[in-house]
Amino acid sequence: MPAKPGTRRKKRDNFNERALIVPAMLMLVLWVVAAVAWSQSGDALLTAFFVYVGIFIGVGIGSYIALAEHERDTGRRLIMVMMGGLLLVIALFSDHGNMQVEGLFWALLAGFAPYILLHYALAKVLGPLVFGRIWCGWACWFAMIFDLMPYKHSRYRLPRRWGWVRYIHFITSFIVVSVLWLVFQYNGALGETGLLWFIGGLLLYDVLGIGLGLLLKDNRAFCKYLCPISVMMKTTSRFSLLKVAGNPDAGCETCNVCVEMCPMNIDIPKYIKNGQRVLSTECTLCQTCINLCPEDALWLSFGLDVGGEEHIDYVPPRRRSV
Repeated sequence: MPAKPGTRRKKRDNFNERALIVPAMLMLVLWVVAAVAWSQSGDALLTAFFVYVGIFIGVGIGSYIALAEHERDTGRRLIMVMMGGLLLVIALFSDHGNMQVEGLFWALLAGFAPYILLHYALAKVLGPLVFGRIWCGWACWFAMIFDLMPYKHSRYRLPRRWGWVRYIHFITSFIVVSVLWLVFQYNGALGETGLLWFIGGLLLYDVLGIGLGLLLKDNRAFCKYLCPISVMMKTTSRFSLLKVAGNPDAGCETCNVCVEMCPMNIDIPKYIKNGQRVLSTECTLCQTCINLCPEDALWLSFGLDVGGEEHIDYVPPRRRSV
């Protein structure tokens, strides 16, 4: 029998210890590479990088695999802290430039800043063509902070019009950068100026995200209503090869666990019952729905389809509190 709406039945633990062999072997290989790098170059930063990535793969991914399915969100958050923290440290101390969206606009207008352009091309434009918004669910240095707040899920999303705020944010940032560059020849992409813009953006976004999250009791409030990066990611992630698929005969009519627990408030059964994969560009591939589905009716799959059809669980007018 399907679980009653709102319940979280513990799934059968079918963990196989052999699944840990791959992350363990990769960790050892990276540690060997770290030892070779140290012996050949004496570069402490490069050595530390390989050691850290080895720990990330062995401990982070290994713990995710080892955890029972209903506890894997804890493992995902650990991976996000490890991955997002590493990328943030690299961005802050590598002199690669302002990784905020304003840095991208300056890089495009000025025609240089290759690291900024490469980062956005791989993680935010081309990457989503294959893996969707996996950056948002597993690597974002903002989301790793927001997911530390105590609200594991929000039952509803604010009405559709609030989602347009992020588009206003995106356009406003572009206008500000364009005026500064074209009128004043001011560039906030590289050097000390770029670093100050980057740090300022980090602090501002974190304050806004935490404040909005506490107000709405929603860890991902910033992602849903304010994040300008999601604007470009939603555009290309609709063509993502990797999406959530499911069994349309699994009895979703009497179970809403995936909807209630989805951090982005996606009405997943509407897609599955129509014989579709989850086509929403709000999906961050966090796999919460897969891990908590009491019928094991959801999984990740590669395929060719076009997303963009949004089925979101918006707050009913009679229940709005904000």
